[in-house]
Amino acid sequence: MRKKIILIFVATILYGISFSCKSKSSTQIEEAKTVLVQVYNSGSVALLEGDYSEYELRKEKVVSRPMHIYLFTYNANKIIETELIKKLKTSDLVKEAQSNKNVQSRN
Repeated sequence: MRKKIILIFVATILYGISFSCKSKSSTQIEEAKTVLVQVYNSGSVALLEGDYSEYELRKEKVVSRPMHIYLFTYNANKIIETELIKKLKTSDLVKEAQSNKNVQSRN
């Protein structure tokens, strides 16, 4: 009887550990891939979204209105970040493009 109780206890512990250490599944929300883009004027944003619609390039938010810097999201399954940045830099609408470094502030 004592062996059976110990076996059930150990099995319960192992079962609990296996689910607590399980990595996140692919069905959970992933962080959106983003790039920072500086354009020559604010009217270029809509044109840029149209030109790169195959990569699902969308304006997320304004980072700096006076400098025309915007944060864009894109579909990372269709193009890798470095290739997208190279393509953006060749556009006549874009002054500068770079990857978005996700920085967390310290308290």
